[in-house]
Amino acid sequence: GTLASVLRGHVGDGAVVLEPTRLGVATAQAGALNFRLIVPGRAAHGALRHEGVSALENFMRLYEDLMAFERERNAAVDEPRLAAFAVPYPICVGTVQGGEWASSVPETVRAEGRFGVGVREEVGAAREALEARVAAFCARDAFLRGHPARVEWWGGQFAPCETPEDAPIVRAALSVARDLDLGGDELIGVPYGSDLRHLVNAGSTPGVLFGPGDVAGAHRPNESITVRELVDGAWAVALLVLRFLGCCQPPDLSPTSSR
Repeated sequence: GTLASVLRGHVGDGAVVLEPTRLGVATAQAGALNFRLIVPGRAAHGALRHEGVSALENFMRLYEDLMAFERERNAAVDEPRLAAFAVPYPICVGTVQGGEWASSVPETVRAEGRFGVGVREEVGAAREALEARVAAFCARDAFLRGHPARVEWWGGQFAPCETPEDAPIVRAALSVARDLDLGGDELIGVPYGSDLRHLVNAGSTPGVLFGPGDVAGAHRPNESITVRELVDGAWAVALLVLRFLGCCQPPDLSPTSSR
């Protein structure tokens, strides 16, 4: 919906996307690309498994190589806004499916995941990097050399983005975070994708991620925020809108008033 709205011309001077930043002001987001790996093997009767080639074992070795690739990519990260995250650009495999029968060597394994993209990395270059890594692994493997794994791109393709720190929406958000004691003057970044990319990249609208909650509690059981966080977030966003629009600050929205 956000992209459709932007393409219809609904852009502006500033945007606030309510992602769970713990009411910190995020001006940089990583990208995230859904990928699918199709890893082949050679089927055989389970009683004669040595005559087959297990696609599961092939995948497991490939997965270990991808984890090494993740470490290599993140060792070179130089982005202070993401310094709080041990792995700013993760490679996560979320589903693995394979095999046809309990007594057969699996001929195919399909794995789906997300590939983290650097804040200033081109999406096309990121795709090529993963494809090249998989191809290089297969070229070193006796079986996969002749039957290489395939990489497919599907689902969410979240490009990275960032907003200049001198943008008016950023200055307004920082003033609110400071005056309401929500996290100080430091700009932050996040290691996940969001709709901010559409506003910034397609709509040329400077924006921030600014909202209650913590991503550590998202995409898992019992996802929630506290009532206190919700109330603080509502006050913060209301004050941010007023300040960004240049309105006078009413007494009941001042940092010293009861919230």
